[in-house]
Amino acid sequence: MTDTLVSTQQAALQQLQLSPLLLDNAVNMALQQLQQHCSAAEPYQAYNQRPDLLTNLATLPAQLSCAKDQLARLLMLKLIADFSLQPLPLNMTSEISNNYQRSLQRIFQLWANASETQLPATDDRFLKDIGLLTGALLPCAERVVEPCSAIQRSLLYSNGIVQAAGFIRALIDARGNKPVCRLHIHLSEINQLTAAGWHQTCLQLAELLLLNPQLKGVVGACWFYDPALPDISPHLAFISELLREMQASWFYSHKEGGKSGAFSRSATRKQAFITGQYQPKNYVIFIPRSRLLAWYKRQTV
Repeated sequence: MTDTLVSTQQAALQQLQLSPLLLDNAVNMALQQLQQHCSAAEPYQAYNQRPDLLTNLATLPAQLSCAKDQLARLLMLKLIADFSLQPLPLNMTSEISNNYQRSLQRIFQLWANASETQLPATDDRFLKDIGLLTGALLPCAERVVEPCSAIQRSLLYSNGIVQAAGFIRALIDARGNKPVCRLHIHLSEINQLTAAGWHQTCLQLAELLLLNPQLKGVVGACWFYDPALPDISPHLAFISELLREMQASWFYSHKEGGKSGAFSRSATRKQAFITGQYQPKNYVIFIPRSRLLAWYKRQTV
């Protein structure tokens, strides 16, 4: 544990000690209950599948005579104060361990410095931060990574016989569909996608796989894995280019509509969608372990 992590945790503990809400034993008991619901209830449960946590966050405030956001703030501070690298589900690399300094500092500043009337929402970003604080997600350069996921077998049936054959070959190469690392974008962690950050992410993933031989590979699903994306957004071509270097497999999943994340930061893609020149498509990419490590070896010779 680094000095930076320790100082962040001490600051979170001080904030908790200053909270008048924690003078109430009922609040302390509720906080313990919420903390238990932050972790996965079963293997391969995704970071955003925490129904008991979300239900209790919605119902407990009325029983405790406090606001939902106040209770969420106490929960985040408690998770920071109790954070430890020891119980994380994999053997950690030094790079990923160091990444936690940035993530914990950011989460602490987000919740400790906000006024009571401007606390962050309990949305997907909130659940991703919960994931980082409980080991359900790992900070990996420009991505966050679920360390215990599975590549969905439904891809075998989603796009015809050619894709089905490629999917079977990839699973044979990987020797199974789980456990794999699953890539996610966390908009609280990055401002934009970059070629250097994507390259660093893949290096850190390879080093993680080296320390954890049970991992079968890396999977991701998003509109920006669409191999046709460079036609409309050539500045994002580096994503597919690096995936080809690693001999990744692409699998079509589904079309995305007007609420696609492809439009959140691009008026160009939105206008092209409106005029019928662009249709965002969700693709799954899979990099079997052997292919990722072969690429990594070429980077380090």
